[in-house]
Amino acid sequence: MNVFARVRAFMDRHIDYPAALAGAVVLGSLVFAVNYGHGWNEALIAAAKQALYTFFAGGALVRLNERLALSLNPAAVGVIMGVACAGTLAVSLTYCVHSLRGTPEPLYSTLPTLLLVVPGFVFLGARARYKAALGED
Repeated sequence: MNVFARVRAFMDRHIDYPAALAGAVVLGSLVFAVNYGHGWNEALIAAAKQALYTFFAGGALVRLNERLALSLNPAAVGVIMGVACAGTLAVSLTYCVHSLRGTPEPLYSTLPTLLLVVPGFVFLGARARYKAALGED
């Protein structure tokens, strides 16, 4: 198996592509809006960092959230642990990405993730439990 096939297999196992794409578009747009007052170029850099980060790290964190939600019983404990662990990582890593050079408002750029991660991960964790109970996936 060549390197590209291995990378693709790894990504397929660890990234939820639909969630990654949706998160990249939504959070990238919000970060662009937050930073637009500092100029079009700065806002675009911040939004691009957010979108790229969200696609890869966010897609992997969604998968982590789902795995934790499914692995612990009772269901509420699994969902709460998924949200707590994956959510804390998501917010922390987002702040780190925006603290790197190029984002004018790192704290404000992290707020959309902070506000959306809990309801989003609760929904995705509960959905994973529901699908597992139905025998899907």
